[in-house]
Amino acid sequence: MRSERFPLIYDRIAATQQLRRKYIFVVTPGGIEVQGGMATMARYLLAEWKRTDRQPPVKLINTYGPSLQNIWTMPFYFVAAVATVFVYGLLRRIAVLHLHMAEYGSVLRKGILVYLSKALGIPVVIHMHGAKFTTMWESASPRKKSFMLAIFRHSDAIIVLGEFWRKYLQDHLHQPDAKIRVVPNGVPDLGLGSAPPPAPGEPLNILFAGQVGQRKGVGDLLEALARPDLRGFAWHLHVAGSGEIETHREKTVQLGIAERTTFLGWVDLDRVSRLMRAAHIFVLPSYQEGLPMAIIEAMASALPVVATPVGSIPDIIRDGDTGLLVPPGDPAALCAAFLRLLQSPELRAKLGASARQLYLRDFTVSVMCEKIAVVFQSIIRSKP
Repeated sequence: MRSERFPLIYDRIAATQQLRRKYIFVVTPGGIEVQGGMATMARYLLAEWKRTDRQPPVKLINTYGPSLQNIWTMPFYFVAAVATVFVYGLLRRIAVLHLHMAEYGSVLRKGILVYLSKALGIPVVIHMHGAKFTTMWESASPRKKSFMLAIFRHSDAIIVLGEFWRKYLQDHLHQPDAKIRVVPNGVPDLGLGSAPPPAPGEPLNILFAGQVGQRKGVGDLLEALARPDLRGFAWHLHVAGSGEIETHREKTVQLGIAERTTFLGWVDLDRVSRLMRAAHIFVLPSYQEGLPMAIIEAMASALPVVATPVGSIPDIIRDGDTGLLVPPGDPAALCAAFLRLLQSPELRAKLGASARQLYLRDFTVSVMCEKIAVVFQSIIRSKP
């Protein structure tokens, strides 16, 4: 072998190539180990990118710290992130800066990185996740709107989670359609393992997974289940997620459904998967959303989903086909949807099967990764 005859020469060539290697920088708040859909999506992306040996390789940059609840670590992590981008940018070793952006402070931090990247000639892809971005935009001052528009103007591409967000950026922020790319979230396929129908007298398991609070509609969910129409049915609600747990636990006592509701607190992804396999119905009656990972996980598990038509949820939950949609803030409509599912095992099976078919076609991690790779490659090829 030539490398065996001239080991020092080939080692030096390999080291030089390593120094010249370019990376895709994936920038997220909190890395990939914190709670939330953004970190989960980034974790899936990085694992699939590595598994399939895609190029350029990726590097993860954490702009916030090990916990999104500890704001005191954020300045140090953010300064370190800026310094890393600056050094790698000067060395021309960043192929694409992939910025995962939500709302409020996330926009400011990513905006600083956008301006730095453009000064260094680094291509930028903004990946939008913020469910509350619409609220932020509509309440922003003209000065803040101008800053946000400049961030988008300096980006090379904007990834959004669905058609709602594409249209919002076009109609309200006047972004050109050619710059916007729709890439829905994807989740791993854990295989079918749904719970069997309950034995007579045993309850159906209803699962909620998400932040416990008003935005996710947990109060509406409890009021819906407490309505007289559902009192004669056997069901049990499992609430998986952190947030305003004690407030909502007290509400279950007031509504008389405390014994039929279990608050689990925050659970890891393995536990969520087990809960999906033990559930018969999944529910997420949110007021604002991007594209919830939990709904896609429920679809992968062939669960019938009850949700609201907010954000990009209508892209994946088609009323009467892959799930049931109800207006946000409407416990009566939510109760009626539960009633249909509790009364009909056939409807539950039909909706779950259709949801899984759609998941397998459009919402696996491999499909998501391929679409993101297409965006990256188009940006890389367009640069000299």
